Amino acid sequence: MKLLIVDADRDLVEMLKSWLKTLGYEVYRAYTGERAKIEWEEQEPDLVLLDPNVKDGDALAMCREMRHKHDALVLVVTEGKDVQDEVRCLESGADDYLRKPFFPSQLLARIHALGRRGRSTLAQRPSSIISVGPLRVDSLHNEVSVYGKVSRLTPTESKLLHLLAVNANNVCTAGQIVSHIWGFGNEGDSGLIKAHIRHLRQKIEPDAGKPCYILTVPGVGYSLVRQSSEDDKYTTKELTRTLQAASM
Repeated sequence: MKLLIVDADRDLVEMLKSWLKTLGYEVYRAYTGERAKIEWEEQEPDLVLLDPNVKDGDALAMCREMRHKHDALVLVVTEGKDVQDEVRCLESGADDYLRKPFFPSQLLARIHALGRRGRSTLAQRPSSIISVGPLRVDSLHNEVSVYGKVSRLTPTESKLLHLLAVNANNVCTAGQIVSHIWGFGNEGDSGLIKAHIRHLRQKIEPDAGKPCYILTVPGVGYSLVRQSSEDDKYTTKELTRTLQAASM
């Protein structure tokens, strides 16, 4: 597995590089955003360990740009203590978040979890495009189209919508969503899920305030409904009741 460490703390980078190499990882480093772009494009890492506080620009924007050239998982490793900072990073496309200081075992657990997720993503790529009614979800290119109108998705939004599409007309619980996207849970995950659902609705729903595709099943989770002439006979409330009863 190829790792790219992007951090201005040279001592930390050198320590992590030496330690991770003893564990069998192929490790590259960058101390600035500009150097990170070069290493990212040349080395094509599987996972990028990123401190957003590197010099010369917006590190998260740089990640979004580089993912169009080579898609890699991103683990934000930072001293941020504000929950909103974590939410901002995850909503900007990071796959996971780890606060400094951390124990080596914590970092290794995150790398293992993201590695499993990466292998799962590769296994899904042959069938990365899923159509659900007028929705066409392309999880490889992080795009969704509704009646031909294409919208870009963040990597996290793409994973969430792909999960809902694979399970169309069935309920995905909050626990299933957390496990699929982040690999583990914490108390803040329900709020993050709601934020990502809200952003997805803004991109695919005719009226985000009155969703007809992504329905909330109170106390259970969410469901992507396959709209058809038959489905149109039901109101959103009736569909929600049907889904809630089916999940019992």
